[in-house]
Amino acid sequence: MTNNISNSDIQKGFLKKAETRFDKFINELKQESDRGAAIFAATFFEYKLKEILRELLNDAPSTKNLLEDANGGLNTFSAKINICLSLGYITRNEYNALNHLKKIRNQFAHNFDFQFSFSDAKITALCKSLKNEFKELKEEEFETAREIFIGSIIFFHRQLIDRQYELFTFAPIGFKIEEIHNDPNAYINLGANERMLEEHRFLEQEWAKQRANRKK
Repeated sequence: MTNNISNSDIQKGFLKKAETRFDKFINELKQESDRGAAIFAATFFEYKLKEILRELLNDAPSTKNLLEDANGGLNTFSAKINICLSLGYITRNEYNALNHLKKIRNQFAHNFDFQFSFSDAKITALCKSLKNEFKELKEEEFETAREIFIGSIIFFHRQLIDRQYELFTFAPIGFKIEEIHNDPNAYINLGANERMLEEHRFLEQEWAKQRANRKK
């Protein structure tokens, strides 16, 4: 039986699933208490980084150990943030934003004052720092620190989804080579040595573009 599912269909399915899940996340986030919202948002973003790393790393037992075991090297939110920056998968501003988010979570997780909220001066300052990591949001006006937090989360998620989509799209190199040549048979018609050369050339171009973008 012929498989009629195209790469484009798979990519559209990925985006639809991601958007649906995020809509549910935002609806629940808005109903949470301040403490619940801070912890829930950080947990969601840590999970997003884990998904990204699963795409980047080999599908092997060692990967699961690294990401999930108590003694795994990538088990913590901090470790995931650091390795994503080291791999060039997030920008310095996104790295800073994730660390602001982590600090906000920790403030709520370790403060046992029942009245502790986004109106706390330290939390408000952290929310403003989170927002200011995104130049697109610097001119945006929000009435409360909670609104700053949720607005920043929504924008940041869009960036990570776009990044994850790029990874999902660029992963099948053969598909991208076919797209570049505007020929659905371009990759399969190449000999083994020609495929290696095309893959090498393609990866060099993509890494050069990513390095240039990270420096902006």
